[in-house]
Amino acid sequence: MLKPQHNVDYDLSDSEDKTKTFITIKTGKFAGVVYHYKQARLTDEGEFGKMTFSYTLLASPKIDADDLIQDQEFHTFIGDILTEILMSQAAADEKTRNYDPEEFDI
Repeated sequence: MLKPQHNVDYDLSDSEDKTKTFITIKTGKFAGVVYHYKQARLTDEGEFGKMTFSYTLLASPKIDADDLIQDQEFHTFIGDILTEILMSQAAADEKTRNYDPEEFDI
């Protein structure tokens, strides 16, 4: 499966009070599912890190919510979305840093 793409496979929208970001899946088997991440954690595990996360399911129009919660493919897909979100945020942060070759690197 290809990595999910923002504005193609999913959309982001903020809650009215701007405390949560909702993810709406737009394509594929899980189209129409709306959820938000509650917590995410990266841990060292051998050669690669492991990401664990929790989420709240807000809407699941095509698939029963209980079935969706047990679906490993769904968990992998929303994990891929989370990874994509974190990677694009890290890239945006990197672009906004000022680089001064005369400044010491601490």
